[in-house]
Amino acid sequence: MDNLLQDLKFGLRMLAKNPGFTAVAIVTLALGIGANTAIFSLINSALLKTLPVADPDRLVTVGSTSDDAFPYPAFKELQDRNQVFSGVVAFRSFEDFDFEVDGHAGLAKAQVVSGNYYSVLGVGAILGRTIAPDDDRVAGGGPVAVISYDYWIRRFDRDPTVVGKKIALNGSPFTIVGVTPPDFSGLAPGNPYEVAIPINMVAQVRPEWAVAGTPYSVLSAPFRNWLYLMARLKPGVTQEQALANADPIYRQSMREAAEGMSGLSVDSARTREIYRGFRMHLEPGGRGTAALRQQFSKPLLILMAVVGLLLLITCANVAGLMLARAGARHREIAVRIALGAGRWRLVRQLITESVLLALGGAALGMFLAFWATGVLLAAVSHSSSPVSLNVQPDARVLAFTIFVSLCTAILFGLAPAVRVTQPRLAGLQESSRVVGGARHRSGLGKALVVSQVTLSLVLLVGAGLLVRTLEKLKDFNPGFNAEHVLLVSVNPSMVGYKEAQATGLYQRLVAGIGALPGVRVASFSDFSPLAVRYSYTLPTVEGYTPRPGESTPVMLNVIGPDYFRVLQTPVLLGREFTGADAAGAPRVGIINQAMAHYYFGDANPIGRRFSVPGWRGDSSWLEIVGVIQDAKYHNLRQPAPPQAYIPFLQAPESGSTTLEVRAAIDPAGLATAVRSVILQADSRLPIFDVKTLTEQVEESLVQDRLVASLSGLFGLLALLLAAIGLYGLMAHTVSRRTNEIGVRMALGARREQILVMMMGEALALVIVGAAIGIPIALGATRLIRSELYGLGPGDPLTVLGTTVLMLSVAGLAGYLPARRATKVDPMVALRYQ
Repeated sequence: MDNLLQDLKFGLRMLAKNPGFTAVAIVTLALGIGANTAIFSLINSALLKTLPVADPDRLVTVGSTSDDAFPYPAFKELQDRNQVFSGVVAFRSFEDFDFEVDGHAGLAKAQVVSGNYYSVLGVGAILGRTIAPDDDRVAGGGPVAVISYDYWIRRFDRDPTVVGKKIALNGSPFTIVGVTPPDFSGLAPGNPYEVAIPINMVAQVRPEWAVAGTPYSVLSAPFRNWLYLMARLKPGVTQEQALANADPIYRQSMREAAEGMSGLSVDSARTREIYRGFRMHLEPGGRGTAALRQQFSKPLLILMAVVGLLLLITCANVAGLMLARAGARHREIAVRIALGAGRWRLVRQLITESVLLALGGAALGMFLAFWATGVLLAAVSHSSSPVSLNVQPDARVLAFTIFVSLCTAILFGLAPAVRVTQPRLAGLQESSRVVGGARHRSGLGKALVVSQVTLSLVLLVGAGLLVRTLEKLKDFNPGFNAEHVLLVSVNPSMVGYKEAQATGLYQRLVAGIGALPGVRVASFSDFSPLAVRYSYTLPTVEGYTPRPGESTPVMLNVIGPDYFRVLQTPVLLGREFTGADAAGAPRVGIINQAMAHYYFGDANPIGRRFSVPGWRGDSSWLEIVGVIQDAKYHNLRQPAPPQAYIPFLQAPESGSTTLEVRAAIDPAGLATAVRSVILQADSRLPIFDVKTLTEQVEESLVQDRLVASLSGLFGLLALLLAAIGLYGLMAHTVSRRTNEIGVRMALGARREQILVMMMGEALALVIVGAAIGIPIALGATRLIRSELYGLGPGDPLTVLGTTVLMLSVAGLAGYLPARRATKVDPMVALRYQ
């Protein structure tokens, strides 16, 4: 301990004597360590953190081949008949509910939960109580609600009398019975809820969707998959044992569901076959549902690899600084060896100084990381599916930062320390310092520069591919024109509208909006391009016989007249919907190219018929009256799936609907006028998601933009560090060879020859680094193939462009010291020691 304290004190004194070196090294390390800490903080929050519930390691996510959703009867069967779970909970998130309290309305993220949800998870309430099993026994019999801690703060300003308050959710009365703890926001990380109600109250808040009292009721239909399940394993039960017990129960429930379709519009031989083939699977559930991990795991791991390479470049850069500084300390080290200091004692002293630098870099890096994570979360929160994460540092993040700091200290400090303390390099004679030590230090310095160039080129190539992918995603035609289109969403069902009433409402809204100055045409739809919501169905096509096991879902959208005029999506065959396609008129439909090709090949589909099984019991044929160009509604990367459109006036809905307005002016300037038209029609209507279609497209690219921007930033930072390393080496080389340069110039060497000689050394290092880096980059970028669009991992233009950029920047970094070498005065140089 005495030696350690001595090393620490001496190390601090030596670093304080060289404030310039210390500051540069700490800032450089802070960039590398801070970048790693920031990305790891996001990985920790999104992928690694366990749920704040009792014994999370015993939780399992219950999934199935039916898109991981379950019917309510199947949930009850699993809950009552299983022998392996101590509890099974069900939940389902919905779009925002209209939340009215004390006469003031607002929106709240809502979910329905089973009565045992909180008790099985072991989550209590900080005020009042949570939802209990008795609240969820009878349909419509538990009008109670629990709100989240954050919503309590934001909406009620921590009012302690909130328990017992009467509220209205989508117009239905409820009573707040409790507030959940601050660290619990549901089982879906990144997607917290704000208000929860019992499952058996779903028909009160979503009557048009629940269709209670019909064979399609969500609380009785065995074929409506809508709930997500999580279960707690009994002590001593393994995941495999649980699956062996629960899967037969689920499969039997699905066979009963197939039989329960008999005589309904959803019934078909293909649908029954699909339901009989459903299987259950279990996954560890301690970290919550997998949606966030599936969305962000690949991008975050790519960024983690990027910042890992950046850290290696940082270490090589600081090692070069340490090596140059060791030259100035050569006489000190030689004296200490002559006085009897052991070599490994000196190495330990130098490593201690490296650790102090690393800890200083870690402290500054942590500050930078917390600022950066806030910026990253703010960017993600503006996406089409906002993510809310708690990135406060915990023990795992602190341990990671300390571990990275210590590894960094060893990486950048060990090689210079071992090199400078070699006995043959630590002699007291000046000639030894100049000839032996300089030559060996120069060799290690060159190796460090080559490694920086290699790693920087790998980063630049990867970043270039991601940046070019983003540009291609932004530039290609998605099948619609996003410019000059305003989107405004409303939900009449929240204020009690029925389907028939919604039809008249939307006709009035479109007429009023269409009459506004600056509006070219207006329409409405169930969902707009690249929105979060979308719907799929399995159609029946007249004359088409599905192959055994065939299951190709078709995206379904309910739209108003002139919808394709608003989006400027070309109608390739036939026509689009008009106001004449209303109730009582022949039922019609429009399909896209992908659906036309899938079901009809090269034949003309106009006049052919298909039906869309739905929960309304209407399986009548729809005559195809138009074929439109493929348009991307779900993902810009993936090809447009088969898609069908049906007229809203023939299939009215009162749920959330988006108004699309094409403007002749800046669409954002029309938002106030459009709001006025809506409120004049009904002042109670909730209005939300007011944005332009261009903004919605940009929101869908937030993840791609984030990865491309950060990769590009880190790539440029790596390029800068490599250039600094090369500059430092060449500056040291010029200083070391001043005498030689003076001799050459005294013997007649021209300045141009000196410049070429020094530049040749610099470019040789860069070329060697590039020769090593390009093959590595070509191999490494294959790992991000799935993140690319419109180009391959070995795209020649990207590889060539980044290599030229590297050569140019490195050439400039080498030119400045080389140019200084040409200004050496021969007479001064000959006397230089």
